Amino acid sequence: MPTIVFASSKGGVGKTTSALALSFVLANHGILTTLIDADPNAPLVRWADRFPEGLPSGLTVRGALGSEVAEVIDAATDPFVIVDLEGSKNIEVSVGLGRADLALIPMKGSQLDADEAASVIRLIRRQELVFRRKIPYRVFFSQTSPVIADRGMRDIEAQLRDQEIPTMRVAMMDRAAFKAPFRIGGSIYNLTAADVRHPEVAIENAEAFAAEVNQALIAEHKNRAVEAA
Repeated sequence: MPTIVFASSKGGVGKTTSALALSFVLANHGILTTLIDADPNAPLVRWADRFPEGLPSGLTVRGALGSEVAEVIDAATDPFVIVDLEGSKNIEVSVGLGRADLALIPMKGSQLDADEAASVIRLIRRQELVFRRKIPYRVFFSQTSPVIADRGMRDIEAQLRDQEIPTMRVAMMDRAAFKAPFRIGGSIYNLTAADVRHPEVAIENAEAFAAEVNQALIAEHKNRAVEAA
């Protein structure tokens, strides 16, 4: 049962929309998934409560705050658990990271976001000492332009490569389809051209992102097996 944790100490970087998009893909492929909303503002819980009839089959949304976060993660029995952590660096976030089989750190293509991502990575490394195990992570770009990457983003990408920080090849694009479910309910797979422009392009993006997440989980599982041998 892999636990995938979305973590960022900065708001507005697409953490929640990315977590929900990944949940949509898994549920659409028939994979039972628990989505844990650990944000005090509870955007995912409010979405699920507002549109219960549109909740994808096989997707369970749970809220968890404070000390509940670890308990709800541990109690989940679905094959996949996705956690949208609070955007801070408190003890609950630290414990949530300690439960992660893969931590995903979203960022936009700015130096400020790069600095915040580095802060989360430092927190992960501290938690590795606390839990005495490696916590795999990947940085990914979110809310990026589907048309062109600006020079600032290219510079940030070069910094990440130079620092040997593992990054996702697939970015989560800035698409109206990823925000539409919060407004009209349902999943990205239910959207039509009357709802948003080119929903199929957003679905393709989410599917590619989910495929790379799965590849990362497989790679980390193999790494653990090699280390244990």
